[in-house]
Amino acid sequence: MREFAGKQQTRANAAVAHSEATIIWFAARMYAYEDIRVVHLEMTSRCNSACPMCARNLQGGAVNPNLPLAELSEADVRAMFPEELVGRLKRMYMCGNYGDAMVARDTLEVFTYFRAANAKMHLRLITNGSGRKPEWWRKLAGVVDVTTFSIDGLADTNHLYRRRTDWDVIMRSVEAYIGAGGSADWDFIVFKHNEHQVETARALAQKLGFKRFTAKRTDRFMSRGKLVNQREVHDRDGSVAYYLEMPVGPEYQNTAVRAVDSMVKEGTQYNDYAGQTDVVCKATGEAKIYVSAEGLVFPCCWVGGIYSSGTKAEAGEMWPLLRTLPEGKHTLSALRRPLREVVEGSFFQSLIPATWVPGSKERKDFTLCARMCGKHDTVRATPLPASS
Repeated sequence: MREFAGKQQTRANAAVAHSEATIIWFAARMYAYEDIRVVHLEMTSRCNSACPMCARNLQGGAVNPNLPLAELSEADVRAMFPEELVGRLKRMYMCGNYGDAMVARDTLEVFTYFRAANAKMHLRLITNGSGRKPEWWRKLAGVVDVTTFSIDGLADTNHLYRRRTDWDVIMRSVEAYIGAGGSADWDFIVFKHNEHQVETARALAQKLGFKRFTAKRTDRFMSRGKLVNQREVHDRDGSVAYYLEMPVGPEYQNTAVRAVDSMVKEGTQYNDYAGQTDVVCKATGEAKIYVSAEGLVFPCCWVGGIYSSGTKAEAGEMWPLLRTLPEGKHTLSALRRPLREVVEGSFFQSLIPATWVPGSKERKDFTLCARMCGKHDTVRATPLPASS
Protein backbone atom coordinates (compact mmCIF):
# COMPACT_ATOMS: atom_id res chain seq x y z
CA MET A 1 0.00 0.00 0.00
CA ARG A 2 2.90 2.41 0.73
CA GLU A 3 4.32 1.61 -2.71
CA PHE A 4 0.94 2.38 -4.32
CA ALA A 5 0.57 5.65 -2.43
CA GLY A 6 4.09 6.68 -3.42
CA LYS A 7 3.41 5.81 -7.04
CA GLN A 8 0.25 7.92 -7.04
CA GLN A 9 2.03 10.92 -5.49
CA THR A 10 4.82 10.65 -8.03
CA ARG A 11 2.24 10.61 -10.80
CA ALA A 12 0.45 13.60 -9.31
CA ASN A 13 3.68 15.57 -9.03
CA ALA A 14 4.80 14.71 -12.56
CA ALA A 15 1.55 14.78 -14.49
CA VAL A 16 0.22 18.29 -14.04
CA ALA A 17 0.56 21.19 -16.43
CA HIS A 18 -2.06 23.89 -16.81
CA SER A 19 -2.70 27.21 -18.50
CA GLU A 20 -5.49 29.73 -18.15
CA ALA A 21 -7.69 27.73 -20.47
CA THR A 22 -6.79 24.09 -20.06
CA ILE A 23 -5.27 21.41 -17.81
CA ILE A 24 -3.21 18.50 -19.04
CA TRP A 25 -3.46 15.47 -16.77
CA PHE A 26 -2.83 12.54 -19.06
CA ALA A 27 0.79 11.67 -18.29
CA ALA A 28 -0.46 8.73 -16.23
CA ARG A 29 -3.73 7.19 -15.13
CA MET A 30 -4.69 8.04 -11.57
CA TYR A 31 -6.64 4.80 -11.16
CA ALA A 32 -6.62 1.37 -12.69
CA TYR A 33 -9.01 -1.48 -12.05
CA GLU A 34 -6.12 -3.70 -10.98
CA ASP A 35 -5.09 -1.15 -8.33
CA ILE A 36 -8.30 -1.40 -6.28
CA ARG A 37 -7.68 -2.81 -2.81
CA VAL A 38 -10.31 -1.15 -0.59
CA VAL A 39 -14.06 -0.86 -1.11
CA HIS A 40 -16.45 1.35 0.83
CA LEU A 41 -19.84 -0.16 0.09
CA GLU A 42 -23.14 1.52 0.91
CA MET A 43 -25.84 -1.14 0.86
CA THR A 44 -28.82 1.18 1.27
CA SER A 45 -29.87 4.80 1.49
CA ARG A 46 -32.45 3.84 4.09
CA CYS A 47 -31.91 4.34 7.82
CA ASN A 48 -33.88 3.93 11.01
CA SER A 49 -32.29 7.01 12.53
CA ALA A 50 -32.38 10.75 11.76
CA CYS A 51 -29.06 12.25 12.79
CA PRO A 52 -29.37 16.05 12.49
CA MET A 53 -26.00 16.54 10.76
CA CYS A 54 -26.61 13.81 8.19
CA ALA A 55 -27.64 14.81 4.66
CA ARG A 56 -30.17 11.97 4.63
CA ASN A 57 -32.67 14.20 6.39
CA LEU A 58 -33.53 17.83 6.97
CA GLN A 59 -31.65 18.62 10.19
CA GLY A 60 -33.05 15.59 11.99
CA GLY A 61 -36.60 16.00 10.70
CA ALA A 62 -38.14 14.94 7.40
CA VAL A 63 -36.26 12.71 4.96
CA ASN A 64 -34.19 14.55 2.34
CA PRO A 65 -36.64 14.91 -0.58
CA ASN A 66 -33.79 14.78 -3.12
CA LEU A 67 -32.47 11.40 -1.96
CA PRO A 68 -33.40 8.31 -3.99
CA LEU A 69 -34.39 5.42 -1.75
CA ALA A 70 -32.19 2.66 -3.10
CA GLU A 71 -30.79 -0.64 -1.92
CA LEU A 72 -28.32 -3.17 -3.29
CA SER A 73 -29.15 -6.87 -3.33
CA GLU A 74 -26.75 -9.76 -2.95
CA ALA A 75 -27.14 -10.37 -6.69
CA ASP A 76 -26.23 -6.74 -7.42
CA VAL A 77 -23.07 -6.98 -5.35
CA ARG A 78 -22.01 -10.29 -6.89
CA ALA A 79 -22.45 -8.78 -10.35
CA MET A 80 -20.38 -5.68 -9.51
CA PHE A 81 -17.69 -7.52 -7.54
CA PRO A 82 -16.70 -10.83 -9.18
CA GLU A 83 -14.66 -13.26 -7.12
CA GLU A 84 -11.54 -12.35 -9.11
CA LEU A 85 -11.71 -8.79 -7.73
CA VAL A 86 -12.81 -9.74 -4.22
CA GLY A 87 -9.93 -12.19 -4.01
CA ARG A 88 -7.32 -9.39 -4.13
CA LEU A 89 -9.07 -6.86 -1.89
CA LYS A 90 -7.48 -5.92 1.43
CA ARG A 91 -10.54 -4.39 3.01
CA MET A 92 -14.28 -3.87 2.53
CA TYR A 93 -16.43 -1.89 4.90
CA MET A 94 -20.03 -0.76 5.01
CA CYS A 95 -20.52 2.74 6.35
CA GLY A 96 -23.48 4.93 5.56
CA ASN A 97 -23.09 8.06 3.53
CA TYR A 98 -26.88 8.26 3.84
CA GLY A 99 -28.13 4.89 5.14
CA ASP A 100 -27.26 2.21 7.66
CA ALA A 101 -26.38 -1.20 6.21
CA MET A 102 -27.97 -2.84 9.25
CA VAL A 103 -31.43 -2.18 7.76
CA ALA A 104 -30.64 -3.59 4.30
CA ARG A 105 -32.11 -7.00 3.54
CA ASP A 106 -28.94 -8.69 2.23
CA THR A 107 -26.17 -7.17 4.34
CA LEU A 108 -25.28 -10.39 6.14
CA GLU A 109 -25.37 -12.34 2.88
CA VAL A 110 -23.06 -9.84 1.18
CA PHE A 111 -20.53 -10.00 4.00
CA THR A 112 -20.72 -13.80 3.77
CA TYR A 113 -20.02 -13.67 0.02
CA PHE A 114 -16.95 -11.48 0.51
CA ARG A 115 -15.66 -13.70 3.30
CA ALA A 116 -16.12 -16.86 1.22
CA ALA A 117 -14.28 -15.28 -1.72
CA ASN A 118 -11.43 -13.93 0.39
CA ALA A 119 -10.78 -15.38 3.83
CA LYS A 120 -7.96 -12.91 4.56
CA MET A 121 -9.58 -9.56 3.81
CA HIS A 122 -10.75 -7.23 6.58
CA LEU A 123 -14.53 -6.79 6.84
CA ARG A 124 -16.17 -4.08 8.95
CA LEU A 125 -19.69 -2.81 9.59
CA ILE A 126 -20.28 0.70 10.95
CA THR A 127 -23.78 1.07 12.39
CA ASN A 128 -25.99 2.70 15.00
CA GLY A 129 -26.91 -0.81 16.21
CA SER A 130 -30.55 0.01 16.96
CA GLY A 131 -32.19 -2.76 15.00
CA ARG A 132 -32.23 -6.43 14.03
CA LYS A 133 -32.80 -9.36 16.36
CA PRO A 134 -29.99 -10.71 18.54
CA GLU A 135 -29.63 -13.78 16.31
CA TRP A 136 -28.68 -11.58 13.35
CA TRP A 137 -25.89 -9.98 15.39
CA ARG A 138 -24.66 -13.37 16.55
CA LYS A 139 -24.39 -14.52 12.92
CA LEU A 140 -22.63 -11.30 11.94
CA ALA A 141 -20.01 -11.92 14.65
CA GLY A 142 -18.91 -15.05 12.81
CA VAL A 143 -18.37 -13.26 9.50
CA VAL A 144 -16.91 -9.75 9.97
CA ASP A 145 -13.65 -8.76 11.63
CA VAL A 146 -15.00 -5.70 13.46
CA THR A 147 -18.28 -3.88 13.98
CA THR A 148 -18.11 -0.22 14.94
CA PHE A 149 -21.12 0.88 16.96
CA SER A 150 -21.75 4.62 16.66
CA ILE A 151 -23.17 5.46 20.08
CA ASP A 152 -23.00 9.14 20.98
CA GLY A 153 -23.80 9.19 24.67
CA LEU A 154 -25.53 7.05 27.26
CA ALA A 155 -29.17 6.09 27.79
CA ASP A 156 -30.22 9.68 28.51
CA THR A 157 -28.27 11.40 25.70
CA ASN A 158 -27.53 9.07 22.76
CA HIS A 159 -30.92 9.76 21.18
CA LEU A 160 -30.26 13.51 21.04
CA TYR A 161 -28.01 12.93 18.03
CA ARG A 162 -28.93 9.37 17.03
CA ARG A 163 -32.57 10.38 16.83
CA ARG A 164 -35.21 7.61 16.78
CA THR A 165 -32.79 4.96 18.03
CA ASP A 166 -33.51 2.88 21.12
CA TRP A 167 -30.87 2.43 23.83
CA ASP A 168 -32.20 -0.94 25.01
CA VAL A 169 -32.18 -2.33 21.46
CA ILE A 170 -28.62 -1.08 20.97
CA MET A 171 -27.47 -2.77 24.16
CA ARG A 172 -29.12 -6.05 23.14
CA SER A 173 -27.35 -5.85 19.78
CA VAL A 174 -24.00 -5.14 21.42
CA GLU A 175 -24.37 -7.92 23.96
CA ALA A 176 -25.45 -10.47 21.33
CA TYR A 177 -22.62 -9.56 18.97
CA ILE A 178 -19.83 -9.45 21.58
CA GLY A 179 -21.28 -12.45 23.39
CA ALA A 180 -20.92 -14.47 20.17
CA GLY A 181 -17.25 -13.58 19.99
CA GLY A 182 -17.52 -10.50 17.79
CA SER A 183 -14.86 -7.78 17.96
CA ALA A 184 -16.47 -4.37 18.54
CA ASP A 185 -15.41 -0.71 18.59
CA TRP A 186 -17.40 2.16 20.09
CA ASP A 187 -17.29 5.55 18.33
CA PHE A 188 -18.61 8.46 20.42
CA ILE A 189 -19.13 11.90 18.80
CA VAL A 190 -18.62 14.55 21.47
CA PHE A 191 -21.11 17.41 21.87
CA LYS A 192 -21.77 19.80 24.73
CA HIS A 193 -24.69 17.65 25.91
CA ASN A 194 -22.58 14.48 26.26
CA GLU A 195 -19.00 15.58 26.91
CA HIS A 196 -19.44 14.99 30.64
CA GLN A 197 -20.16 11.32 29.86
CA VAL A 198 -17.07 10.45 27.83
CA GLU A 199 -15.20 8.71 30.63
CA THR A 200 -18.33 6.96 31.93
CA ALA A 201 -18.98 5.66 28.42
CA ARG A 202 -15.36 4.56 28.11
CA ALA A 203 -15.72 2.55 31.32
CA LEU A 204 -18.98 1.02 30.08
CA ALA A 205 -17.32 0.08 26.80
CA GLN A 206 -14.62 -1.79 28.71
CA LYS A 207 -17.21 -3.53 30.87
CA LEU A 208 -19.23 -4.64 27.84
CA GLY A 209 -16.15 -6.02 26.10
CA PHE A 210 -15.49 -3.45 23.38
CA LYS A 211 -11.95 -3.63 21.99
CA ARG A 212 -11.67 0.10 21.43
CA PHE A 213 -13.42 3.30 22.48
CA THR A 214 -12.90 6.46 20.39
CA ALA A 215 -14.16 9.92 21.32
CA LYS A 216 -14.56 11.86 18.06
CA ARG A 217 -14.22 15.60 17.50
CA THR A 218 -16.85 16.45 14.91
CA ASP A 219 -16.12 18.82 12.03
CA ARG A 220 -19.80 19.46 11.32
CA PHE A 221 -20.03 22.76 13.10
CA MET A 222 -18.15 24.21 10.12
CA SER A 223 -19.68 25.17 6.79
CA ARG A 224 -17.29 26.43 4.07
CA GLY A 225 -14.98 28.00 6.59
CA LYS A 226 -17.59 29.44 8.91
CA LEU A 227 -17.70 28.02 12.43
CA VAL A 228 -20.97 28.04 14.33
CA ASN A 229 -21.38 27.09 17.99
CA GLN A 230 -24.78 25.50 17.59
CA ARG A 231 -26.96 23.80 14.99
CA GLU A 232 -30.74 23.53 14.91
CA VAL A 233 -32.47 20.16 15.25
CA HIS A 234 -35.83 19.97 13.52
CA ASP A 235 -38.91 17.83 13.96
CA ARG A 236 -40.64 16.30 10.92
CA ASP A 237 -42.80 19.41 10.48
CA GLY A 238 -39.71 21.62 10.26
CA SER A 239 -40.09 23.23 13.66
CA VAL A 240 -37.02 23.62 15.88
CA ALA A 241 -36.97 20.95 18.58
CA TYR A 242 -33.66 21.85 20.25
CA TYR A 243 -30.04 22.69 19.42
CA LEU A 244 -26.81 20.75 19.16
CA GLU A 245 -23.90 22.70 20.62
CA MET A 246 -20.15 22.41 20.30
CA PRO A 247 -18.37 20.82 23.24
CA VAL A 248 -16.87 23.29 25.70
CA GLY A 249 -13.68 21.39 26.43
CA PRO A 250 -10.92 22.26 23.92
CA GLU A 251 -9.77 18.64 23.97
CA TYR A 252 -13.09 17.72 22.35
CA GLN A 253 -13.03 20.42 19.67
CA ASN A 254 -11.82 19.72 16.15
CA THR A 255 -8.38 21.31 15.82
CA ALA A 256 -8.46 21.60 12.02
CA VAL A 257 -11.84 23.34 12.16
CA ARG A 258 -10.40 25.79 14.66
CA ALA A 259 -7.42 26.37 12.35
CA VAL A 260 -9.70 27.17 9.41
CA ASP A 261 -11.80 29.46 11.58
CA SER A 262 -8.69 31.33 12.75
CA MET A 263 -7.45 31.61 9.18
CA VAL A 264 -10.74 33.18 8.07
CA LYS A 265 -10.83 35.55 11.05
CA GLU A 266 -7.31 36.69 10.16
CA GLY A 267 -8.53 37.76 6.74
CA THR A 268 -7.95 34.80 4.42
CA GLN A 269 -11.10 34.04 2.46
CA TYR A 270 -12.04 30.35 2.64
CA ASN A 271 -12.56 30.22 -1.14
CA ASP A 272 -9.02 31.55 -1.61
CA TYR A 273 -7.68 28.81 0.65
CA ALA A 274 -9.71 26.12 -1.12
CA GLY A 275 -8.55 27.40 -4.49
CA GLN A 276 -4.84 27.19 -3.67
CA THR A 277 -4.28 24.43 -1.10
CA ASP A 278 -2.45 21.28 -2.20
CA VAL A 279 -4.61 18.18 -2.48
CA VAL A 280 -3.35 14.76 -1.41
CA CYS A 281 -6.15 12.37 -2.31
CA LYS A 282 -6.85 9.84 0.42
CA ALA A 283 -8.71 7.55 -1.96
CA THR A 284 -5.79 7.09 -4.36
CA GLY A 285 -3.47 6.69 -1.37
CA GLU A 286 -5.56 3.78 -0.10
CA ALA A 287 -6.43 2.40 -3.56
CA LYS A 288 -10.07 2.82 -2.58
CA ILE A 289 -13.42 3.28 -4.26
CA TYR A 290 -16.87 4.08 -2.87
CA VAL A 291 -19.99 2.39 -4.27
CA SER A 292 -23.35 3.96 -3.45
CA ALA A 293 -26.69 2.27 -2.84
CA GLU A 294 -27.54 3.05 -6.48
CA GLY A 295 -24.42 1.23 -7.64
CA LEU A 296 -22.69 4.49 -8.58
CA VAL A 297 -18.90 4.39 -8.25
CA PHE A 298 -16.90 7.34 -6.89
CA PRO A 299 -13.36 7.74 -5.53
CA CYS A 300 -14.72 8.36 -2.04
CA CYS A 301 -17.92 8.94 -0.08
CA TRP A 302 -17.36 12.71 0.02
CA VAL A 303 -17.35 12.95 -3.76
CA GLY A 304 -20.29 10.52 -3.74
CA GLY A 305 -22.38 12.70 -1.43
CA ILE A 306 -24.29 14.19 -4.35
CA TYR A 307 -27.74 14.63 -2.84
CA SER A 308 -28.13 17.96 -1.10
CA SER A 309 -30.51 18.15 1.84
CA GLY A 310 -31.51 21.62 0.71
CA THR A 311 -34.67 22.44 -1.18
CA LYS A 312 -33.10 22.36 -4.66
CA ALA A 313 -32.51 18.99 -6.31
CA GLU A 314 -29.20 18.31 -8.08
CA ALA A 315 -27.58 21.26 -6.36
CA GLY A 316 -23.90 21.49 -5.51
CA GLU A 317 -20.57 21.38 -7.30
CA MET A 318 -20.74 17.76 -8.41
CA TRP A 319 -23.71 18.01 -10.74
CA PRO A 320 -22.04 20.13 -13.47
CA LEU A 321 -19.34 17.44 -13.67
CA LEU A 322 -21.91 14.64 -13.81
CA ARG A 323 -23.82 16.40 -16.58
CA THR A 324 -20.74 16.30 -18.80
CA LEU A 325 -20.81 12.48 -18.79
CA PRO A 326 -22.55 10.65 -21.66
CA GLU A 327 -25.33 9.27 -19.45
CA GLY A 328 -25.02 11.70 -16.56
CA LYS A 329 -24.66 9.99 -13.20
CA HIS A 330 -25.59 6.64 -14.75
CA THR A 331 -22.25 6.67 -16.58
CA LEU A 332 -20.81 5.78 -13.15
CA SER A 333 -23.18 2.86 -12.55
CA ALA A 334 -21.46 -0.49 -12.01
CA LEU A 335 -24.90 -2.06 -12.41
CA ARG A 336 -25.04 -0.86 -16.03
CA ARG A 337 -21.44 -1.45 -17.11
CA PRO A 338 -18.37 -3.28 -15.78
CA LEU A 339 -16.65 -1.72 -12.78
CA ARG A 340 -13.40 -1.63 -14.76
CA GLU A 341 -15.06 0.58 -17.39
CA VAL A 342 -16.28 3.03 -14.76
CA VAL A 343 -12.98 3.31 -12.91
CA GLU A 344 -10.96 3.69 -16.10
CA GLY A 345 -13.35 6.23 -17.61
CA SER A 346 -12.97 10.00 -17.83
CA PHE A 347 -14.56 10.79 -14.45
CA PHE A 348 -11.80 9.00 -12.52
CA GLN A 349 -9.00 9.53 -15.02
CA SER A 350 -9.35 13.22 -15.83
CA LEU A 351 -12.39 15.10 -14.46
CA ILE A 352 -11.69 14.59 -10.75
CA PRO A 353 -7.86 14.74 -10.90
CA ALA A 354 -8.09 18.02 -12.84
CA THR A 355 -9.74 19.63 -9.79
CA TRP A 356 -6.66 18.88 -7.69
CA VAL A 357 -4.61 21.49 -9.55
CA PRO A 358 -4.27 24.68 -7.45
CA GLY A 359 -5.49 27.84 -9.15
CA SER A 360 -7.12 26.07 -12.07
CA LYS A 361 -10.59 26.77 -13.42
CA GLU A 362 -11.49 23.17 -12.56
CA ARG A 363 -10.49 23.80 -8.93
CA LYS A 364 -12.52 27.01 -8.84
CA ASP A 365 -15.60 25.14 -10.06
CA PHE A 366 -15.11 22.13 -7.76
CA THR A 367 -13.48 22.65 -4.35
CA LEU A 368 -14.73 19.56 -2.52
CA CYS A 369 -11.45 17.65 -2.89
CA ALA A 370 -9.58 20.66 -1.53
CA ARG A 371 -11.91 20.84 1.45
CA MET A 372 -11.62 17.14 2.26
CA CYS A 373 -7.99 16.45 1.32
CA GLY A 374 -6.32 19.86 1.59
CA LYS A 375 -3.92 21.25 4.18
CA HIS A 376 -6.55 21.66 6.90
CA ASP A 377 -7.83 18.09 7.09
CA THR A 378 -10.90 18.25 9.33
CA VAL A 379 -11.67 14.56 8.80
CA ARG A 380 -8.30 13.26 9.97
CA ALA A 381 -8.55 15.59 12.98
CA THR A 382 -11.78 13.90 14.08
CA PRO A 383 -10.57 11.11 16.42
CA LEU A 384 -8.90 12.01 19.68
CA PRO A 385 -5.36 10.67 20.15
CA ALA A 386 -5.17 6.91 20.59
CA SER A 387 -4.13 7.26 24.22
CA SER A 388 -7.37 9.04 25.12
